[in-house]
Amino acid sequence: MGTRRAGLITLTTTVAAALIAVPAAAGPEAPLAPSRALVQQAPPEEVDPVDDVPDEMDEGPAVVVDVPERVHEDQRAAAAEDDVQPAATRTPKPVDRPRERISGYTESSRDLQPVPHGWRPYQTGRVRPVPFGLVDTTGVRVFKADWDGKIYDHPVAQAQYGLHAMESYRMSGQRQYLDVAIKNAQRIIDRRHVIDGAWYFPYDFDFDLYRNGKGVLTAPWSSGMSSGQALSLFCRLYDATGDQKWLDAADATFAAFLQAPDGVGYFSSFVDTAGRLWLEEYSRYPVMDSERVLNGHMWSMFGLWDYWMSNGQDHPEAESLFKGALYTIEKTAMNGGFRNPGWYSRYSLWQKNIAPTYHQHHQDQFLWLHRMTHDTVWITRASTYRADHPEWRNTTGFAVITPKTTIAYKLDDKAVHPKDRTMKVLQSKKVKITKTTGAAFDRRGKIPGGPNVIRLSAGWLKGWWIPEGYGKAYSRDLLENHAYRPEAQLYVDRDVTLAVYQYANGKQTAGKLVTLRAGTYYPADRSAFTFGRTSWHISRGPLAGWWLPTQAVVKVYRMPGWL
Repeated sequence: MGTRRAGLITLTTTVAAALIAVPAAAGPEAPLAPSRALVQQAPPEEVDPVDDVPDEMDEGPAVVVDVPERVHEDQRAAAAEDDVQPAATRTPKPVDRPRERISGYTESSRDLQPVPHGWRPYQTGRVRPVPFGLVDTTGVRVFKADWDGKIYDHPVAQAQYGLHAMESYRMSGQRQYLDVAIKNAQRIIDRRHVIDGAWYFPYDFDFDLYRNGKGVLTAPWSSGMSSGQALSLFCRLYDATGDQKWLDAADATFAAFLQAPDGVGYFSSFVDTAGRLWLEEYSRYPVMDSERVLNGHMWSMFGLWDYWMSNGQDHPEAESLFKGALYTIEKTAMNGGFRNPGWYSRYSLWQKNIAPTYHQHHQDQFLWLHRMTHDTVWITRASTYRADHPEWRNTTGFAVITPKTTIAYKLDDKAVHPKDRTMKVLQSKKVKITKTTGAAFDRRGKIPGGPNVIRLSAGWLKGWWIPEGYGKAYSRDLLENHAYRPEAQLYVDRDVTLAVYQYANGKQTAGKLVTLRAGTYYPADRSAFTFGRTSWHISRGPLAGWWLPTQAVVKVYRMPGWL
């Protein structure tokens, strides 16, 4: 591979020196770990929910359709029906009768913290032209079901659409974006079902989450995630306009989280047998047949946080519910819960399916929990999830390939959606790289039971995957960036001499040995996957601007006494 080939080039000595760590500088670091034995096994079952609307909504020119029919407009229609459905797993219904207050859950010891603008959920810094995606003739976001081709209202999609419009309004100040947010919020309100004074937001279609006939929700059904995201939208409209109408809507929506399940009616929250409070995206009876979705639980938490902020950071009930929901994730995010070591995290705990497209969402949400609590455990948990599986999207870039690359693979990777890619090894071959070289890549992934890999998109290895790792092959750009506000504080267990690096324009521009002293702290404002390994960006002090590769003796500081 030392000769020039089409699309696959040998780097010059100057560029290679900038890209590859100088061996002398790497001496004090631990040697490169040997490649793990490749275990040929199928990954855990991967299924993406067919209708859990992602944060990144389809954009582009708007498609305009008629206003959906309101199928279940009478919120008290179910009151005269038989309370018990024949199925063992039942869909909660809009039965309007007095409800007990939710109680009996354990709260986290963390305190809620304000978060500055620009670092809050849904604040992407983007202005999105409106309308975009599928909207009706009034400009409200709607949903087309692929199973029957009909157009429906979708409260989560409408809340997210309104929140994106609010961000465009925050960034631009243009009234059109505020008007779009108001239209979507008003549609959510107009379709509400009122249960003992609390507002719930129904879906007019039956829904089989995994299309496996298990726990099918029959219309009308409600969702704690729609409660949480509508709550965020109402709060942000109140904050932007000062109109009491929106705070009143937030009050009525928040009230749904205070209502305990009664065996028949809607509920947005419940307490499990271990005393953990769940904010439930897909509620069912018995309550332990509820799905317990990780991303939906956290989106609802962010609605509680928004409500706490809109009430002057002084609302004991909102704080209690948030801390109860936080305790739940503290106990379930890792061992025996949502984490699936070495692969994608789990989407939910009832059906326990793996959902590849939510693995990065979970990391982003953990980082928001850090901002809302200042508990750095969420930094380390986001980092752990990141290490379990690389970014699922078709990441593109330029790969540096060193002589330590000795094998290439053909994988079962043709499917468009990551859930349909088994990544099983179909073919492998030995390769000999005589000089450091490089090529474009169009995808990153992981072999089940094996290493992270990069798929090359140019050169004589086009379409082949090669192992990704420090000193082997890696992107010359920073990947999977995690930003921290407040900064993480790195501390050192014992004196250690190691190498730190600087990067610019996708190249390593400098490296040096430094000695870190035991008991010292180094602030880091972000971390990323850099040159085949995770590294911390030091933000202040003598090492400001330098990247510190992850080391066993350098840890993220966490306050004493925190679990």
